[in-house]
Amino acid sequence: MKYSFVLPAYKATYLREAIDSILDQSYTDFELIIVNDASPEDLCSIVNDYHDDRIQYYINKKNVGGHDLVAQWNHCITYATGDYLILASDDDVYHPKYLEKMDTLVDRYPEVNVFRPRVQYINSRGDILKQDIELDEYMSLIAFSHLWIHRQLLKGIPFYIFSRQALADLGGFVNYPSAWYSDDATVMQLGGKGIVAHNEILFSFRNSGINITSTWNTPALLLNKLQATESFYCMFAELMSKLIPSTEQEKHQLTDICSTYHTEKLSWMMWLICSSHKKAIFSCWNILKKIKTLSLSERRIICREVFKRKFLKKSTPKYK
Repeated sequence: MKYSFVLPAYKATYLREAIDSILDQSYTDFELIIVNDASPEDLCSIVNDYHDDRIQYYINKKNVGGHDLVAQWNHCITYATGDYLILASDDDVYHPKYLEKMDTLVDRYPEVNVFRPRVQYINSRGDILKQDIELDEYMSLIAFSHLWIHRQLLKGIPFYIFSRQALADLGGFVNYPSAWYSDDATVMQLGGKGIVAHNEILFSFRNSGINITSTWNTPALLLNKLQATESFYCMFAELMSKLIPSTEQEKHQLTDICSTYHTEKLSWMMWLICSSHKKAIFSCWNILKKIKTLSLSERRIICREVFKRKFLKKSTPKYK
């Protein structure tokens, strides 16, 4: 088996559409593993409507993702047997030729561990909200990170293809609180041999209003996301410090990354606070104090800018 689609399932609303988009792939050498995370919704009726030998269906005895989403991801992938793995979701849509076209790149770059197409964001009705810029077929980790730090890449995890062995060697998906930045961290830690991209839009990421990106931040959730942001950017800085540019362009890109990432970290923290529940906004100083590696000066900068943006009606950064 070459590919494993692994679909952790909890929500029923778009599940059938998500499954159909996988089973309708023109390339057929794959398995589809669906793991019901003890959902209160009737997922069994949906899955049992399918009679396809490629489907394997499992049901967790207790809900895992509600307490630790990445632990659920890493549990689900233990059922996979394919050489390459796609962590699907229960509300997104794959283009019918997604796997066929991505497979040509997997064969062309056998040493690479991470692959992705261009993608687009859609809303609950399927309307297109935003599309990726055009991407080079092969990107070094420096080139990829340069696009990432300047917010030129649409983010998510279900459209990536990972080498299953490389992911296993990493210990599975990187586990940050509330899975915040876990996708980016996993891609970057597996991207040392480069990231390969197909320049066609082959995936639609649904901003449904019921996923972690759009969840209203309570004080506890805000703390999780801020801690994950701090952990990610510490990892990112360390990773960038170990990279050696091979061209003048990469040298300039790496210099720019290293001069930009700290400002970006603070900017995202400001946005997270500004987009939170009022209780979280007003308690943000105490929440930030709980992040031990965040300096006093950083906390002051963040809180000062939050006050300006939230209460003096200044603009906030684009959403992650």
